[in-house]
Amino acid sequence: MQTVSVIIVNYNGRGYIRRCLESLSKQRYDNFETVIVDNDSQDDSLVVIKDSLAGLGLDRTTKVIESDKNLGFAGGNLNGLLHSAGEYIATLNNDAEADEAWLTSLVEVMDCNPDAGICASKILQYNSGVIDSAGDGFSGSLQGFKRGEGEPHEKYNKCEYIFGACAGAAMYRRTMLKEVGFFDEDFFLIHEDTDLNLRAQLRGWKILYVPEAVVYHKVRSSIGNMSDTAVYYTIRNRDFVRIKNIPAGIFLRCFPGFVMGIIAEFIYFVLKYKRLKLYIRAKKDVIRMLPEMMKKRSSILKQRQVPNDYLTGIMTPLWERGFVKLKLKKILYG
Repeated sequence: MQTVSVIIVNYNGRGYIRRCLESLSKQRYDNFETVIVDNDSQDDSLVVIKDSLAGLGLDRTTKVIESDKNLGFAGGNLNGLLHSAGEYIATLNNDAEADEAWLTSLVEVMDCNPDAGICASKILQYNSGVIDSAGDGFSGSLQGFKRGEGEPHEKYNKCEYIFGACAGAAMYRRTMLKEVGFFDEDFFLIHEDTDLNLRAQLRGWKILYVPEAVVYHKVRSSIGNMSDTAVYYTIRNRDFVRIKNIPAGIFLRCFPGFVMGIIAEFIYFVLKYKRLKLYIRAKKDVIRMLPEMMKKRSSILKQRQVPNDYLTGIMTPLWERGFVKLKLKKILYG
C-alpha cells in the first residue's frame, strides 16, 4: 500500500478549511499524511487549522508549514513537496471537499497503470450538480481549459487517458516529478497545472481521468472569478505555457487557432470586462520574463520523448462541438 502525501495550500481560508480537513478525516484510504502550507494568511486560519486537526484526530499525521510570505499556489505546493514523504503526491484545494472514496480511487488507478504520472479527479461545483472539471484539455488555440465545465454531473463517467489534470484535486507520481519537476513557482497561481501537464506529456508520461475520484469545489472562493489577481495571472500564464512547452512545429500548425484565441482573449478581458490595464501589464511582464522562459523552454524540449503528432493527437480541435459550445458560453455569459 503506497503512502500518499496530501498537500493543501491555504491562504485566508478560515471559512472553508475545516470542511476540507473533515473530508480527509473520512477517507477510506488511511495510509496518507497531510501537509498543510499556510501562505502567510492574514486571518485566523492557523488557529482554525490547528483546532480542526486536533478535533478530527489528524494532528498526528499532519505537518503544518507556516510560510512567512505568500508563495502562491505553485510555490506553496513546492514548499509542501519538500516536507512530504509519499510515493504519490495529491493536491487538494483548501476550498474543496473530497468524497470518502477519493484517495482510494486515485491510488487504485495509479497502482494499476505504471505509465500514468498523473491522475485527474472529477471535480464538481459545490452544491450545484454541475461539473467544474473532468480533467483538463488543451485546444488548438494553444490554451488549457477545464474539460466538461458547466455540464451535468452525470456525464464523464469513463476512466480514460486525457490531456491533463486540474491541480485543485489531482494525484502525481513522485517518480515522474523527479523527472519533470513540480509546479513552476514563476506562475504563482493559475495554469501552473497546464504547464506541468504539458511537461509530463512531453516526457512520455500518461494522464488518466478517474471519475470515481469525486471532489466538491467552492470554485474560486479564494481569488474570485474575475478579480484582478485571477485576470492578470490567467492572461500572463497562458503565454508562459506556450513559450515554455509548445514545439515550433505545433505552433506553426496551430497558428490560425492561436490568432483566433488571442482575439477572443482580447474581446473577453478588454472589451467585455474592461481590463485593458491588466491586459497590458500581463503582456509587459511576459516580455520581461521572456529570457527566463526561453531558458526553461530549451531544457524542456531537449528532454522531450514524443513526436508532434502525439501531442496534436491529445489536443482538442477548435471545431470540436463540445469545445465550441463551452467557449461561446464562456464569452457570452462569463
